[in-house]
Amino acid sequence: MINFSQLTEDALQRLDARSRDIIVRRFGIEKDEKETLESIGKEYRITRERVRQIEANAKKELTSMQDILGGAELLLAEIFAEHGGLMSESHIVSVVEERTGMPIDPHTIHFFLTILPSFTPVPPNSLFETHWQHPASLHDNIEKIVVMAMEVLKKNNAPIALEQLVNEIRAQAQGAVVPNTHIHAALHASKNISPTAFGDWGLVGWAETSPRGVGDKAFAVLRRHGKPAHFRDITQMINSAEFDHKKANPQTVHNELIKDGRFVLVGRGLYGLKEWGFMAGTVADVLASILREATKPMSKDELVQAVLKQRMVKKNTVLLSLQNNTKFRKLENDLYALA
Repeated sequence: MINFSQLTEDALQRLDARSRDIIVRRFGIEKDEKETLESIGKEYRITRERVRQIEANAKKELTSMQDILGGAELLLAEIFAEHGGLMSESHIVSVVEERTGMPIDPHTIHFFLTILPSFTPVPPNSLFETHWQHPASLHDNIEKIVVMAMEVLKKNNAPIALEQLVNEIRAQAQGAVVPNTHIHAALHASKNISPTAFGDWGLVGWAETSPRGVGDKAFAVLRRHGKPAHFRDITQMINSAEFDHKKANPQTVHNELIKDGRFVLVGRGLYGLKEWGFMAGTVADVLASILREATKPMSKDELVQAVLKQRMVKKNTVLLSLQNNTKFRKLENDLYALA
């Protein structure tokens, strides 16, 4: 079994002490952060350009160590070939951990990808974030996969499970062979598609994939919940989803929901989504909207049933609102119309 950490240590030991220290610090190997040329230069009392030269020479020396790094290069090339020749760095890390059965420092993977000549870094473009390619195994369908995935998501207008997204991409491929691994790699490297906090996949910019505040988080959890909920329960759902390190509190959530047009107060502290067909306003406003859409008088029972589909209130609350003579007038046969 290939141990990337051990191979890194073995390769670094062949460098002189200063070159080894500079490589470790520049790549951030087994550290939280990478260091700049300037900060290292100050410590060694040399220019940043001299640090860059030492780093470049050390990289050339490391690249030649095929006796140590060759096995890792073969494994990485195999992984890239299985995934269509294009992968994001974080995806590579997760696949390597799965293959080797051991955790790996992301900086160590970056070290290998940079040192080994088979892999090419690619800057972001309209479809992909910064990623790596193995030119010998790069497939033409990778870009097409991302385009198809975006079309599927736009049509659905909501995040969907990975399995469903994969199946719909295959359906669009019209008989072309598209391996799961190619689809997974394309999605992970995509600039416009991202997983949600719940593991589904959606377009970047949607509230569910890129929540920008409490309102977006509430929208995401309530949409997933699929039915109205009390603002305290919505707060719990937000905190359970762990979108980020920030904890929501009930009063803040309540305040956001009141002023956000995506939500409708449907009961005492209960909120639903406007996209579910809930009408905004008071019970009297809902009654008026129902009568306006009906374009004819309606019975008391018909109005009560219609309002109870829109509001989680008691029947008496509806009947009390009907007594508003400025908005409604009672006709014969217990029918009501707009005043």
